Formats: sequence, structure tokens, C-alpha cells
Amino acid sequence: MKKELNGILASVITASMVLSGCNATTVPEAGSNEIAETPAVEETSAEESVKTEETSIAETEKSEESDEANIKESNSDSEKTETEKTDSGEADAAEAGNMDEWLVNELTRIREGGSLDRAFEPGVLKTKDVPIYYNSAESKENISLAFFDPDEAVPYISLEDVSKLLKNAYLIQANDKDYTLNFTSDGRTATLTRENGTWMKLDFDEDTITFLDLDDFLRASNMKSLLDVVGENSLKSEASREMFEHTEDSYERYGDAIILNLDDYGIDLIRDKDKYYMPLAIINDFILNRLYIPLVYNGKSVILFQYGGLQNEDESLSDIGELYYDGNAEKISPSMAMFNYNELCLMLDYNYGLKETHGISSFDRIFLQTGTKQKLLSTDSKMIDSALADFINHNLDDGHSGFSLPSYESGAEAEIENGYGSSIAIMIDEMKRFGLARMEAYPDGCPGYEEVGNTAYITFDGFKSIPEDADYYKNPPKEADPNDTVGLMLYSYQQITREESPIENVVLDLSNNGGGDSNAASFVLGTFLGTGMYSIHNTMTGAMMTDYVHVDLNLDHKFDEKDSLQGYKLYCLESFNSFSCGNLVPSIFKNSHKVTLLGQTSGGGSCMVLPCTSATGTVFQISGPLRMAFTKNGSFYDIDQGAEPDFYIDDEMNFYDRKALTEYINGLF
Repeated sequence: MKKELNGILASVITASMVLSGCNATTVPEAGSNEIAETPAVEETSAEESVKTEETSIAETEKSEESDEANIKESNSDSEKTETEKTDSGEADAAEAGNMDEWLVNELTRIREGGSLDRAFEPGVLKTKDVPIYYNSAESKENISLAFFDPDEAVPYISLEDVSKLLKNAYLIQANDKDYTLNFTSDGRTATLTRENGTWMKLDFDEDTITFLDLDDFLRASNMKSLLDVVGENSLKSEASREMFEHTEDSYERYGDAIILNLDDYGIDLIRDKDKYYMPLAIINDFILNRLYIPLVYNGKSVILFQYGGLQNEDESLSDIGELYYDGNAEKISPSMAMFNYNELCLMLDYNYGLKETHGISSFDRIFLQTGTKQKLLSTDSKMIDSALADFINHNLDDGHSGFSLPSYESGAEAEIENGYGSSIAIMIDEMKRFGLARMEAYPDGCPGYEEVGNTAYITFDGFKSIPEDADYYKNPPKEADPNDTVGLMLYSYQQITREESPIENVVLDLSNNGGGDSNAASFVLGTFLGTGMYSIHNTMTGAMMTDYVHVDLNLDHKFDEKDSLQGYKLYCLESFNSFSCGNLVPSIFKNSHKVTLLGQTSGGGSCMVLPCTSATGTVFQISGPLRMAFTKNGSFYDIDQGAEPDFYIDDEMNFYDRKALTEYINGLF
């Protein structure tokens, strides 16, 4: 079937350039000879009718000629076999014909700029109260969901309830106690206004949502800057917050207004008398995901969870993960299947940060071009999950995008093939190669802090979040823990600056660092540069920001020139495995001219991860719209191509022969 689909697609792409057609009304179901319609209507195909008629005639003849049955048995079996072959061939031809027609119609619609088919025609309002869980398996309140589809599967939420939901989410995730969201309406429009005056306006006649300034609307009230990815005020520990200071030099440029045209995606905003409703998925895709507390609905309850919170560190299900997969696992309804596809296209069109880089004009188009759309429109949850996993892994194939967990309909134990695309496969091979080289040099594990002669080596493979209960002022770190990045910086500083320390050179080894927490990355930048600088560009809105951060490295509750390693000869060891924040740090080092880069070009990864959940509950992540950069002469420079080393090291074994590397460093200047 896959080869046939790809072959038809290739011919139709050429044919569609001269063909005209109308919007598709039927979608051939993947793996089936039947037609799945939207809305779903059961029909009998011509071939099935012929089969039924032939069967009826055969049974009548058999009854009338029962005396000759034994004589003709051999001939009848032979004829039956030939008939089945003929019917099968006709069915295959019909399926190919249906697929051909559907593809022509779809390609013509896209070429002419047509909207996606409507997910469903809104019907009579039906409501259901379900428990809502805020990052905990214990619920103390309910939320009222509204349903307008015939299958009562697509949840909507009233705008009055949106305010309450977001207030709780911001309190949990951003420690924002001052967040408020006021609801007003004037007939065809309704507005949700933040305490800072920014708003989102919904037009229920045009099916549009307008954000005057999306970035400002999303900003927690305690955030220091427009795109504050450091966001130390969201840290649970007050003592940890006191270790960061934003300077007065931060630069901000606000973005453009954003209009989400839901009508283009076949999605309705619905007004019922004096009540205003929007899809629950919209709140998730454009607000909660950016807050890193996505939402899922499993037919029984609404669950908000912190990014990665459905699983424990050993990848077993957490308590809230168990709760999620205890949902009403049923076959996906036709209305939900269509809504899920439309919503997925909407979310990715606006949120995927590498659209231009990948040459993606729209996700509806690329889903069609890759043979993915038909499967995503299936009512089989495992087929949807498998198709999405395959698309993310082999078509997006970037280091920040990946399939995480199947939907609750598929079940936690569903076998979803989750392989790697060529780019990720190369990254994995490189990580293995460098990992083996380091293991040979350090069979008992590489220490987080090590001194070799006059050179200190600081090594960690990921920027880890500050522990929630951390208080470094009361309990300064007494060991070099690679799993506590900030603690490792503090410990290393204590050792390097101790009395009679022999250290002249400091090497930050990021050769196997795949990225991680932005708070930790900014602390490392402050440690080495004195002032940690990073820039962010929102590809969706056009907003830009450059922020400057000081850190209290010597734990004296002051921010001064003593709070850095400036004065030492500073180096950073990088490789293709240095990705995301592991790429950001050497890129900023390169621009600062204060740290010498050794090794190989870093691996890129400029976009920040955006956690995602589909309307059906599939959990995945993508390269989001926030792109990390550095600023030079007032211009933003993308870091996706990686940072070139100042001195190249070709053999991975030479990265970890630290005696030889120390001699090499001492001979550089």
C-alpha cells in the first residue's frame, strides 16, 4: 500500500498542476478498501454490491441444483477462486482510483489556497463536569467541558473557565501570584485581558483569535524581561533566585500582532446564547505549551503536567502518568480524528521554529507530500501515533523534535516504532564514539572536576535544573556533582580560587553535552564571562531580546568582579555532540573572545524545545519558535550552524588524554 500511495502521489503532483477540482469530501482510509467520509457515512461500494449479488445468485443456484453439487464441486471451487481474484483486483483498482481522485482534489485545494475541511458542524451543546489535575494525581476541583460534535469527543471550554485554569497554571509553573485574566464580551467578540493590559480577542463570527502581543500576554507577571528564558523567579527556592541578577542593559523589541485564523483550519469558535466557548486544545497549543505545563484530556479528566512529568526518571509512569493512561480508551471518533488533524496543522504551522529552514510552507501540504495525511486522519489511534512518530523522526529529523508517548487510546504499552532519522542517527553514532573514547580514558567514570597540573577540567553532559530544595548559601556543595550544574560551578570555583591553588587554565568540557536547562546555562556563562549574555528571537512574532545576567559565584550575596573566572586562561572543549545549550554556550564564548574553543564544530540546535500534546493525547516535542542567538553590533546571529573551534582536535581520543591536552594547552600561548 505504501509503494502504491507514493507512486500515485508522484503522478498526481504533476497532474495537479493542470487539473482543477473541488474540496475533498472523502478520505480513503489507510489499509482499507473502504471510504472513510467526513462526516462519516457508511456506504456500500460498487464492488461490494456486485459481490453480494453474485453470492445471492450462487446460493440460489446451489439450492436448485443440489443433485449436481458433488459432480460440479471441483469446477465450482475453481470458478470461485477465479471470481475472488477478479473481485480482489477490482477492489484494488477501485482503491487506487479513489486514492488518485482524493489526492488530485487535495492538491488542487492546497494550490488554490482552500481551507481544511471542517472538523464537524456544531450541534446542540452538551456539557460534562470532570476532575482537573494540576501536576498532581490528587484533584480538588472539577472543570466543566462543553461538546458540540456529534460524538461528544472534542472538548471546548468556556472563556470564564479559561481564566481560572490559567491562573492555577501560572501559579504552579511560574510561581506567579499576581496573574489575573479578566473576561469581557460585546456580542460577536470576547476578550481576555491580563493584569498588564495585554489581551487576546476572539471573534466568534470570523473564527479568529488576535493577540495584540503574544509574548507579553504569555509573560508571567514576575518575569524580568519579555522573553525571559532564565526566569529565576519561577524557581521554588528563594535562595536560588537570589543567585541571579539581571542588568539594566537588557534589550527588547516587541513583536507583531498575531491573528490565528481558525476558519482556515476548519475549527469553530462557538457562542451559545451568552456563553463563549473555545477548543481546549487551543489553550494548550498557544499558552500552556509555552509555559512548559501541557494539558491532556483522556475522556475522564483534564490533566496538566510539567514537561516530562508523565514519566519517572527510569521511564516508568509517574502517578499522574498512571492517571492519564487510565482514561476511556475507545476508538477515535470521526469528528475527533478530523479535529485532531486540523489542530495539529494549526499548532505546527505557527509553532515549529524551523519551517523556513526545512522548506515547509504548510504542514497540511507536507503531510500530503509525505503520504502522512491519510494515516493521521485515521480513527485508529495506533496508526495516528505511528504516522506522527515516523513523520517527526524522518521528516523533521532535528535534535529537538521527537515522539515521547502514545495517546491514552493507544495505551502506554503500545508498540509504536520510534526509530531515528539520518541526522539523529549521526548524532547518536558520534555520541557513542566520543563516549567510548572517554570510557577508555576513564573506565570508572569521568569526574566532574579534575586538576591536571596547572589545568582544571570541569565536565558535565547536560545542563541540569537547580534542585527544588537547593540552598547553596546554607549548604555550599562539598563535591563535584555532574548532575547539579550550578553546584558544580560553585564547587569548581572554590577549588580553583583556593589559597595556593596551582590552577592557571580552566577547561569547560562540553564535548558530550546535549543541552538542558537555560537557568543552568546562564549560570555557566556568568561563571566564565562575568556577565552572562544570551539573545532570543521569536520566529512566530518577530520579538527579540538580549539579556545580561550576573551570578553570585562566591556566595557573598553581592554581584561584583569577584563572581567569575576572569583572570584565568579559559578554554571550552566542544564537539558535534555539543547541542542546544551545549551549543549556545560555546557560541557565546566565541563571540566574547574571552574563551578559547578547542575541538570540533559544535552541533547546533538553536530552537528551544516546545512540549506538545495532540488533541487525541499523543505526547511529543518540537523545535519551538524561540531561537537562541547572540548579538553583535546590534544584529542577531543564529547559532544553528554551530561554533567553529579556534584550535581543531581531530581524534576523539585526544579529547580525553588530559595529560597530553594540558601540555598542548600550555604550548598554545
